[in-house]
Amino acid sequence: MFRTFTAAFAALLFLTSTAIAQDKVIKSAMSAGPPSIAADATVMDWELNVVREGTNDWVCLPDRPDTEATDPWCVEGPWLNFLQAYVGGTEPQIDRIGFAYMLQGDAAVSNSDPTATEPTGEDDWVTGIGGHMMIIVPDPALLEGISTDHRNGGPWVMWPNTPYAHIMAPTEDRWAGKKKGY
Repeated sequence: MFRTFTAAFAALLFLTSTAIAQDKVIKSAMSAGPPSIAADATVMDWELNVVREGTNDWVCLPDRPDTEATDPWCVEGPWLNFLQAYVGGTEPQIDRIGFAYMLQGDAAVSNSDPTATEPTGEDDWVTGIGGHMMIIVPDPALLEGISTDHRNGGPWVMWPNTPYAHIMAPTEDRWAGKKKGY
């Protein structure tokens, strides 16, 4: 009887810790997008395993474990394609305009080189990325005329002239309390 109790107690502890870990992943993922989207989104981990099924066309992913920043994502169709291609090192196939949210911000990143893992220069290395929305388009020509300067105070094209080019649109003032752009 004692063994049965011990086994049942151990199973209960395991299930409880698994549920707590899943709740943490779900909470982190949902923080990436507006509640009106995130509440009904599918939640996936970064291995693209479904943690929670959703009822809308959005997928939210938790804070990435391989960065120091808080950087969860909420994406829809074209952006999920983009992420799969980016992680796989292939070219994304974008067939329509797509939207993504990173309302908690992002890790520091190169503005020109999607594969850079180290700072690429003062004018190129993007830091202090607060909440933002991202827009991907099927035709890179649609990005012509949009600034590529991440310090301009508004939207800019990140990773221009690469298959991963997209618009970054800040949802908050990146330079609050600082000289604009630096």
